[in-house]
Parts: sequence; C-alpha cells; structure tokens
Amino acid sequence: MNLKYMGSKSRIAKYIVPIIQNYINENGIKKYVEPFVGGANIIDKVQCEEKYGFDKNKYLIALLKRVQSGEELYEEVPKDLYDKARTAFNNGNTSEFEDWKIGNIGFIASFNGRWFDGGYAKTGYEKTKNGMRLRNYYQEAKNNILTQASDLKGIVFGVSDYKESIELPYDSGMLIYCDPPYQGTKQYANAMTFDYNEFWQTMRDWSKNNIVLISEQNAPDDFECIWEQEVSRSIKAADKSKSTEKLFKWNGGVIQKEMDHRLIFPETSY
Repeated sequence: MNLKYMGSKSRIAKYIVPIIQNYINENGIKKYVEPFVGGANIIDKVQCEEKYGFDKNKYLIALLKRVQSGEELYEEVPKDLYDKARTAFNNGNTSEFEDWKIGNIGFIASFNGRWFDGGYAKTGYEKTKNGMRLRNYYQEAKNNILTQASDLKGIVFGVSDYKESIELPYDSGMLIYCDPPYQGTKQYANAMTFDYNEFWQTMRDWSKNNIVLISEQNAPDDFECIWEQEVSRSIKAADKSKSTEKLFKWNGGVIQKEMDHRLIFPETSY
C-alpha cells in the first residue's frame, strides 16, 4: 500500500508527470504501471494506452473504483461514524462496512489523508496571513477526489503487494512508476516492516527490461537522481515545513544505458 498520505503526490504532479510522459512518448511505451498507486494523483494525468494501478490496501482500491464508476460517497462523516469505522478496522472486523466505506472514512475523513493514523479531520478555523478562515477538511478532500473521476476512466485498479503487481500485467518494455513508503520518515504502523533492501533490488531487477522511476528522498548509490524539488508537507497554511522530493532511476540497466537521457521539462498545466 502507499503508506504516505493519500494525496502525497498531488503537489508535485506538475513536475514529474512531464518527465514520465516524455519517457513514454520517446520510447513508444504502451503499458504504464504504478505498484503503489495511492491517491492516483500521478496515474490520472499520465497518457498511455494501458494503465494499471495497484495497492495493497483493499479499502483504498475499493474507494478508487467507486469514484471511477461515478457512485456517491458519504455526504459527511461525523466523529462517531469515524470512531466506529476506526475501531472496526483496528479490531480486524469490518464486516459491518462495505470496503469502499472504510476507504472513504479512513482516507478522506482523516487529517492530511493519513488513513486512521492521522486522526479525525474535524472542521475548524485556521489562521492565515489574511486572517482566520473556516476549513471543512472532509469536504475539501472529498471534492478533490471527486474531480478525479473522469480522469480515472480506463485505469485498471487491483489489490496487490508491489512485488506481485508486475506479474499481473507482466511484460517488458513498460514504464513503472513507484512511490514507496519513504525510508526514515513517519509511516503507518504496518509500514515498519517494509524491506528496503528487497525493494531496491526489485527495482534493479525490473529496470533490466523496463523503464523504472522511483519517488524517494534518498536511494542507493547505483540510482541517479533525475529531478528534485522542495515542496510543502502540510495542508495547513500556517505550517511552513517542507521536504525535498526526488525522482530516481537505476543507472545500471540496459534500457537506461541505451536511452537518450536528454529530458525535456515543459511547463504543463492540468
């Protein structure tokens, strides 16, 4: 599962989508895969004949499929409903809820989209440079994901661990974009056992027959950074904390060695 918050890539999509798209166009790529699809904030903008988005979190995939199909989400999520769903999830018994409902509550009604670890995103006032403003975080997050609905058409979503995801539409000559849980940063409890050595070796293996791009803040020495940008870390206007996002690729793969790396970074708006 994408173990950063759900909308973590929305702030940098305008930077990295043109890079991804350039690789697709210049190399005649027909199949695009995201093994950590998260909030689908990159895959919904990439243009490719076939697009696959996988995540280990079945509730997230159920939510994305519901939005994709144009079905309604919760109009609002009161605190008691949030607590009930969180308790059910933590107890391992969500049978009272449909999967999309757990996804709706857990991602959209949690602060910063951080699943149930983020806490309830209650409506409240926020201090800005222009004074106080009322923020309904649930409605903002809900509206954001609903605006994606038309851009999710044609994407094949599936529940899968990242290591298994490439076996499902298995092929060579794909472009694979990975957004794993960042090493050394705050993560959900069930990300603590993520095997980074295994992950980077998998990236090397995939890169031998495919173009693989990875979002991270750091990478092993045999991966080169092809882009980096400082971005805001919070949805709160008063929170000025930033982090540096980077995009890596392996520098030892046959495809990468034979490719022309003169990337074009056009100004793109969506």
